[in-house]
Amino acid sequence: MRLPRCLPGVVGTMTLVLASVFASGSAQAASSATSAVAPTVSPAAPSQLVPSGSHITCDTGYFCAGVWDPTAGQWRVFFLYDCHRYYLSNWQGTGEVMNSQTDNAQATIYGQNGDVIQTFPVSTDAPDVDWDPVWSIRNC
Repeated sequence: MRLPRCLPGVVGTMTLVLASVFASGSAQAASSATSAVAPTVSPAAPSQLVPSGSHITCDTGYFCAGVWDPTAGQWRVFFLYDCHRYYLSNWQGTGEVMNSQTDNAQATIYGQNGDVIQTFPVSTDAPDVDWDPVWSIRNC
């Protein structure tokens, strides 16, 4: 039995289309797996970029937390003023903190299960922090 002329063309075209879809899907998946994502906090707080090699500065009344922002190739410093528990997204590696709050307000960082990792009294020091195990910050 002889197939109509258009059937082999349709089968060939469908094969090419499916191969193209699978190839582009794999490329998109590989691309998004290696894409950098900026660190954020929720609720949102103001932040600014600081060049590599600089230390954070923190105005009176704020708890400031610096984390590397791979999308900008610089440090991103978050200025936490309002008393909240801030939840972190995409915070990785080592950064700095500075507690310039008033009334001796301590800041606390918490792990995944709500366990206290470290507290920071008011100070002019800017200690290093490993952000990998930190899930949230309470600045007051």
